[in-house]
Amino acid sequence: MIRIGYVGVNTELPTASRTFRLAGYSQERMLEVAQSNILALEKILEWNGERGIEVFRITSNLIPFGSHPVNSGIWKQALRGDLERVGRFIRQRGMRVSMHPGQFTVLNTPNGRFLANTLRDLDYHAAVLDLMGLGSGHKIILHGGGSYGEKERYAGVLIERIGMLPAGIRSRLVLENDGRTFTAEDILCICRETGLPGVFDVLHHQVSPSLHGIDVREAILLFQMTWLDQRQEIHYSDPDPKKGRDAHSESVEIARFGSFLRKVWDLEIDIMLEVKDKQASVLKLKEAFPELG
Repeated sequence: MIRIGYVGVNTELPTASRTFRLAGYSQERMLEVAQSNILALEKILEWNGERGIEVFRITSNLIPFGSHPVNSGIWKQALRGDLERVGRFIRQRGMRVSMHPGQFTVLNTPNGRFLANTLRDLDYHAAVLDLMGLGSGHKIILHGGGSYGEKERYAGVLIERIGMLPAGIRSRLVLENDGRTFTAEDILCICRETGLPGVFDVLHHQVSPSLHGIDVREAILLFQMTWLDQRQEIHYSDPDPKKGRDAHSESVEIARFGSFLRKVWDLEIDIMLEVKDKQASVLKLKEAFPELG
């Protein structure tokens, strides 16, 4: 069965991404906003469960300034019970969640300060999932990073640093192709070298093609091999004709998705839909294609 999910925000419900300015930071305010975000996340997951949506990406902003040096990490103890409750719901419903650090989390950066920030951010994401009591099947998705004018060299840096990560982070890490630097072919090679799974992003592959001579189904099957005994995840979005080459569309195009679905309908995969209208497009697809989970 193919399952389909969406990213971070449900446009019909309160956001789980509330934050505030760093200048106004206090532990009390951080904990208050974080608890509000966790409650909002629960409502989103309950809403999803009622509609048979089992795949979801949790916002990186769940804990305000979660990886910033200003945050002492007190949230890990203070909010442990709240996070355990969310994780219990996810496990009971058979849901799968993931997290996706932002563009400034770059593991192969040549800048030591940026690297320290990246390692803190990966530790934060892993801690959220750990405190929810979720196993390593619930992933942290990361792009390959920068090429800095020497892509082969910095692919090697990425491989080396992956090997140095703590086991708890490494067991959750998944690499994804992007639309500018590390193509699907690049990521596939790095995954084979490191043993990490790879997320195949359909739109990024369209704007930065590689693996020439094979179609999208064959590319997905190549990536499937990196998942070993774990369920594969891929990303799908349509391009926004009014914006940049790899910008996500406002809403999914039913006909375009249907054409894609016919190529992969028999595969066991989770599709993360990356569109601006979030759950609305998921519901639209589930109505158009009842076979979707």
